[in-house]
Amino acid sequence: MYDIYRRHRAEYDRLVNAEDHEGHLPAFLHSIVDWRGKTVLEGGLGTGRVTETFIESVRRVVGCDREAHMLEAARERLARFADKLELRVADNFGLPLLTEKADVFIEGWSWGHAAVDGPGDIEAIAEALFAQVRKNLVPGGSVVLIETLGTNSPSPAAPHPRLAEFYQVLQSRFGLRQTAISTDYRFPSVAEAAEVLGFFFGDAMAQAIRAAHSAVVPEWTGVWHGPLPS
Repeated sequence: MYDIYRRHRAEYDRLVNAEDHEGHLPAFLHSIVDWRGKTVLEGGLGTGRVTETFIESVRRVVGCDREAHMLEAARERLARFADKLELRVADNFGLPLLTEKADVFIEGWSWGHAAVDGPGDIEAIAEALFAQVRKNLVPGGSVVLIETLGTNSPSPAAPHPRLAEFYQVLQSRFGLRQTAISTDYRFPSVAEAAEVLGFFFGDAMAQAIRAAHSAVVPEWTGVWHGPLPS
């Protein structure tokens, strides 16, 4: 997956642009945060797909991603908002120190990678991630974490044991509320669904999609949200 983020932004966009075809995620994000006039710090911005759902309402976005390759695509996608967008190459453990603190921190599908791939204790990883947020967010600011609850799965569940532990820590240690949202993929054909999802998730996923004979592929997304934890 890291190679995809580093070199395959077009393929990645084919994936994310097919996700949530009924628009459940943007509707939910606007139900939990009043974005109007806010300054937003975004981690793991990718190609700017989530950013696009709220940037029109906000005053400013500082968007970070570890891969300049992805930020180039985000800059193109969000070109009409260039006057309120600042993009920086930075991962979630090394966010820049903002001169003006943000009102909202949001990330999408990036903290989960840190939890799964990071060394050592899950709670220590979460503490390190939140330390980067605390230095940049106003007291009482909003935190919105968007992570996977399973692809091509009949019901929402963490697809990895370390993710399950991480999600529990977000709730029990940091007091965030979890909401599960259906964000199904929809492709023009079964063949394209198998091709795109197979490129990202592997041959077993492609075979399962072909066997299901459906161009709509179930996807579950979890959103952990609440005020900045102390």
